[in-house]
Amino acid sequence: MESVFEPAALAPSAREWRAALLLATALATLAVLPILLFGNVSGHDVEFHLPNWIDVARHWHEGVAYPHWSSGGHFGYGDPRFIIYPPLSWLLGGVLALLLPGAMLQGAYTWICVAANALGAYRLAREWFSQRTALWAAALYAINPYLILVYSHRCAYSELLASSFFPVAFLYAARTARLAREGLRAALALAPWFACLWLSNVPAAVLGSYALGFVLLWLAVRERSLGPLVRGGCGMALGLALAAFYILPIALEMSWIQSEGAFAGGLSLWNNFLFHRSDDADHTAFNLLVSALACGEMMLAGAAFPIALRRLRTADAQPREPLRRGLPALCAVASFYAVMLFPWSEPIWRVLPRIWMAEFPWRSLFILNIALAMAIVAAIRCAKRPVPWAALVGVLWLGAGGAILSIAPWDPDEIHDLVEAAHSQEGYVGVVDEFLPVGVDPDALDADAPRLAAIDASGDEAEDSGVTTTIQLWNSEEKQFSVRSPAPARIRLHLVNYRAWRASVNSTPLVPETDPDTGQMVIPVPTGQSEVRIWFGHTPDRTLGPAISIVALAFLFVIRRAASREVHDAAP
Repeated sequence: MESVFEPAALAPSAREWRAALLLATALATLAVLPILLFGNVSGHDVEFHLPNWIDVARHWHEGVAYPHWSSGGHFGYGDPRFIIYPPLSWLLGGVLALLLPGAMLQGAYTWICVAANALGAYRLAREWFSQRTALWAAALYAINPYLILVYSHRCAYSELLASSFFPVAFLYAARTARLAREGLRAALALAPWFACLWLSNVPAAVLGSYALGFVLLWLAVRERSLGPLVRGGCGMALGLALAAFYILPIALEMSWIQSEGAFAGGLSLWNNFLFHRSDDADHTAFNLLVSALACGEMMLAGAAFPIALRRLRTADAQPREPLRRGLPALCAVASFYAVMLFPWSEPIWRVLPRIWMAEFPWRSLFILNIALAMAIVAAIRCAKRPVPWAALVGVLWLGAGGAILSIAPWDPDEIHDLVEAAHSQEGYVGVVDEFLPVGVDPDALDADAPRLAAIDASGDEAEDSGVTTTIQLWNSEEKQFSVRSPAPARIRLHLVNYRAWRASVNSTPLVPETDPDTGQMVIPVPTGQSEVRIWFGHTPDRTLGPAISIVALAFLFVIRRAASREVHDAAP
């Protein structure tokens, strides 16, 4: 029988990667097959993500390389969601929206992410196991029931992408326990993967950061050395610097928006522990579904973890040191998060800094699932009769996934309407009010209001004012129009004001005013002909953040090149 602990190369060969890519392709195709059969699914977050992707593609058509302002959100009034929300998911979605019709976006995005999850899990598993066993572990992770729940019921596409980066980030975090030079190279390799985690999904990044910190602390205690903690901490710090072009602006501009809405009511962490019941029937029903799934996975982990870890101590074939070092740490952090899913852990959630930003405790199930996939294959390959056990796990996995898909909210007609609204000039529902600037009342915004309207001193639309307006340009991040007025006038725009907006009238800069009742932008113009330009300008944080990222990237490049040259010179 093949030993589960058969030594593996430090990096899979090109031939092995071809096999992994073939598996990833097959798993991704299997994952999107229900979409091909039943049409698109209208999950919780689809109204947010899908229009964003189309919005990003519109920016690119207009010549804006890196979007900041959502031009279609809130029926054209917009919001700065592309500053606040991590960019990797909407950049990927934007590329797809450039190439594919709207009806194909969900399936294409899901296909890519499932394949990426398989490849990420394979890279970690191949560090510990033989190729065949690593492929089996990758399959378990890429089509685990929680991941199916994420892309069907929740349509949490950024979280789906983030879960593909964590296994590789964990791999390099575990490698920091090696001897000094190898540990340093691992820390450098950790940095971009940790950055990708933050650039994908903030709640997943918060959970992943604590998980990686726990692992580094575990390794420091195990090795009786601060080396893993110091090297890994430096790698994570460098990763944050690489992502500073996103992290710094969001850290400073969160106070400019109604961010408290993202963590209130049914979205708060305290209302999403397992088996929590609320007055919202739909919220309660979903919470019971994810609770049942979490408990099932925890029961399976309760069986697989002890068997796999006991085998590490009693194996006839000496297990590889990376497995001895990594699997116990991964199982420990997964067990910790499993305990944190229940209400009795609330004091811990309140004590740990910023961990409440995870919103939903059960988001940590992606960490439990990577540990579960690794432990299951280790336990099964150690069994005297592995095939029946593997078949049983496969049946449980596919059965749970099929049950979740069978009750998913399949509604292709709703998705068609959503895509049509995202492409329209009138814009689409904003969905999330927490991205609106402070002072904006979403209930006071009139979706049918004109793009430009002269208003009187009371803020009402002025009648018979004699003001005429002509729009020359109305792009996402730049507006140009002319105004002819017989007297000084104030023009209210179909656009909410934000600190980054800049304006000029007849080439003279001015500070845009804000309607106190709605939060819309108001531009005062003099008598006669006026040429008005509005554009989304740079703020200091969006200048400093990219500068930090560029310096960090240059530092990483120089250090890694120096390390590669050193290895080359040392080779015989």
